[in-house]
Amino acid sequence: MDGNSGEMASAIANIESLLKGIPSGAWVAISERQNKVLSYGDDAQTVLDEAESTGEAHPLIVRVRDQASLLAR
Repeated sequence: MDGNSGEMASAIANIESLLKGIPSGAWVAISERQNKVLSYGDDAQTVLDEAESTGEAHPLIVRVRDQASLLAR
């Protein structure tokens, strides 16, 4: 197993905990260091603009998947 796999699992767990409680389908801006949610909403550009207005230069923008689609796999 690759030495980075532990880091990857930790990063995924961290993002999952950050996204807890955010509605399915929402766009989310996460700080570059991935330690907090800066903004979320229905429109990716609005979320990006809001995140950048906090001074974050390179936020991570993700979309929360519908839990039903995850269960269908």
